[in-house]
Amino acid sequence: MSTRNPTRALIGVLTALLLGATACCHPPALPFLGSSPSARPLPPAAAGPTSAPPRPSGTPLPKVTLTSLKNLDPYQRVGRLLHSQGTAVWWETDLVARWLEGPASFDRAVQRVALLSREPGTAGIKVADELGYHDGLSTPAQAKQFLTDTRAALKAAAPHVPLLVDVVVLELGCLPRSSGSIECVQHARAVAPAATYAAITTYLQAGLIDHLSVSTGLGVPDSYPGGDLALAQNRAWSYIAQGPWPSLTVLQSRKALAVPNGYHGNTTQDVATFVTTPQSRGAKATDLWTWRQRYQGSVVSLFGNHPTQNPLWPALLAARAQGAHLFTHMTPSEMPTNLAALAAECQLASQVFSDVFVAAGTG
Repeated sequence: MSTRNPTRALIGVLTALLLGATACCHPPALPFLGSSPSARPLPPAAAGPTSAPPRPSGTPLPKVTLTSLKNLDPYQRVGRLLHSQGTAVWWETDLVARWLEGPASFDRAVQRVALLSREPGTAGIKVADELGYHDGLSTPAQAKQFLTDTRAALKAAAPHVPLLVDVVVLELGCLPRSSGSIECVQHARAVAPAATYAAITTYLQAGLIDHLSVSTGLGVPDSYPGGDLALAQNRAWSYIAQGPWPSLTVLQSRKALAVPNGYHGNTTQDVATFVTTPQSRGAKATDLWTWRQRYQGSVVSLFGNHPTQNPLWPALLAARAQGAHLFTHMTPSEMPTNLAALAAECQLASQVFSDVFVAAGTG
């Protein structure tokens, strides 16, 4: 992911707008973000489950021996080990950067992910990270052209493989506020014009995104009356549920909880806010970044070096047992090189996560 704190640019403005707010208001009516085109049925190419189809009852998991992994590249190894645990694999690539570099770079990346998409257990391809938010796509027209080119290229190279895009929609974080909402929306639109609610609706209407992973752009707790992030999230996702998006794509929520040495926040509050609330309002899954990844000079992770000892582990294990559908991310270059240790980590991750984004190695 290109950034882990997408609302940082708004926080100063929003805090100033909201000082002194003590009472909450009813969520605004749907036209608050502007009129959206009417919904149309989900295109056939975009229809499908949130992960790989379930195996028929009694179908054994594929067996993978460590010897069989030796001649594979690190990305295939992770994918096959996850698949052997019944975990769906999504190949993750930044095609925006490759597209901006030009046709040669874009075509190489497309062929790489198309090759990986033939791996067993593949559920789809993530093609953009925080589309339109500080990624070089500065207008809705440019973002739509990227999506059009990407869909055409992958339809030819990897037909029938769903495409996923994640977005941060800063406007949605403005909805629960008791004052300054219009100013907040105007600022959000100026910050990321290619990632506005209206712009994303046009991409969906064009049938360009099969799965949409949404961050609602929530600010710090002090931005909201009573500091109630769960209520803010509820109102943002209720707004999404009222609009056309649920009929145009498969929706899921997303949240970065990884920090150096593993998560150490309020598990009850964060699971309720970022997993339970979105999934109770129509999100089919929640993407939690990340199992382990190098980010801004440090290695960050959800669980640290001892996953089952982190307080987030039992909380997510319980959420999955209650039916929550959870994704995370794995970067093969940050996974163990010892095959037995790698297999153990993939087996452990499968206990909590039904799906994993695996970096595709496209740079």
